[in-house]
Amino acid sequence: MRANRLIILMLLVACKAAAPSSSSSSYTEDLSIHRPVMMPIEEENEQANSIEKQQTEPYTPLSGHIKQELDSISKVALAQNKEGRYVDGYVIQVYSGNSREDANQARSKMYEFFAELEPKVSYHQPNFRVKAGKFTDRLKANRIHQQVKEEFPRALLLPERFLIKYD
Repeated sequence: MRANRLIILMLLVACKAAAPSSSSSSYTEDLSIHRPVMMPIEEENEQANSIEKQQTEPYTPLSGHIKQELDSISKVALAQNKEGRYVDGYVIQVYSGNSREDANQARSKMYEFFAELEPKVSYHQPNFRVKAGKFTDRLKANRIHQQVKEEFPRALLLPERFLIKYD
């Protein structure tokens, strides 16, 4: 019991707030340079008139402006869109991993069971992926995905954009 009181007393003494130290030098700083300076009304009116004069002058386009660069980029994008059209759809991914051999085996197995889906191996560093089918209809994609899952239990149905080229 006495030990508990001693511990509590030591804690209270240890937690006592330190008295603020008084130093003989006092800190001063001049902040007047940061205060706004008020102009006389006459100068303010002159400044407003000069701004109005600048606004009435005819507009001269800037040279080397970023708008020109953006216009050229948008023209390139428009030309690419005329070549083909992108459509949102779905693909079935049957393999994703680091091994090229496993990816090729998965593609071969996919060809055995689902040749009409035209499986393809793609490489997006550091993974090889085997994707098959291009579906624009979610219901049809789900139906075929369920059939593929019987052979490939880890198959995923992923959203993807396809480029449709016109002949």
